[in-house]
Amino acid sequence: HLRLNVADLTRTRSFYEPMLFWLGFHDMGAHVDANGKVERLRFSKGGFILLFSQASHENNHDQARIGLHHLSFAVSSREEVDRFYHEVLVHLPAVRIENPPVECPEYRPGYYATFFYDPDEIKLEVTYTPQ
Repeated sequence: HLRLNVADLTRTRSFYEPMLFWLGFHDMGAHVDANGKVERLRFSKGGFILLFSQASHENNHDQARIGLHHLSFAVSSREEVDRFYHEVLVHLPAVRIENPPVECPEYRPGYYATFFYDPDEIKLEVTYTPQ
């Protein structure tokens, strides 16, 4: 599993839900405290669980600091990267797109991806890498 701390769970849900559902994740439901306040969002795909928790402060993520650099989601073809970009990414709220789908031979021959940031400035990518 992977757990990300975020500034605003409501904003995070509206950003991530369309993307994760398109990628085949399922909503496992929210974890709620004794007062009924949502503490954690949970999504799963296969045996992988992605959790989002309310951060204790609202400083945006800094890629250069110790910790998570970026999170990548693999798809099975270049066409799926393109479909994700046009069907989901350009419609997400508060998205900052670094690159539309692009060849990245500096990473690996055939590497094809789109790079973007969530509302907390966590860098994300959807990528296809040939076998």
